[in-house]
Amino acid sequence: MEEETARRIEEAIRKNVEEKLNSEEVKVEIERRVAEGVKKLFDDVEVQLEKEKQDALTEARRKEVSFLIQSVTLVL
Repeated sequence: MEEETARRIEEAIRKNVEEKLNSEEVKVEIERRVAEGVKKLFDDVEVQLEKEKQDALTEARRKEVSFLIQSVTLVL
C-alpha cells in the first residue's frame, strides 16, 4: 500500500513538473534568460576587445616615443 502511494505521488509530481516545463510561461522565461545571457556575453566581449585595443594603442605609442627618443639621441 505504501509503495503504491509513493508511486502515485511520484507520478503526480513528475506530471506536474512536465506540465510546468512545457508551459508557455516557462518557455518565455527560458528565452528571456538566454537572450540576457547572450547580450551579457556580447557586452563582455566588447569590453574586452576595447581594453585590448587601448592596450595595443598604448604599447604602440610607447614604442613610437621610444623610437623617437632613440632617433633624437643618435642625431645629437
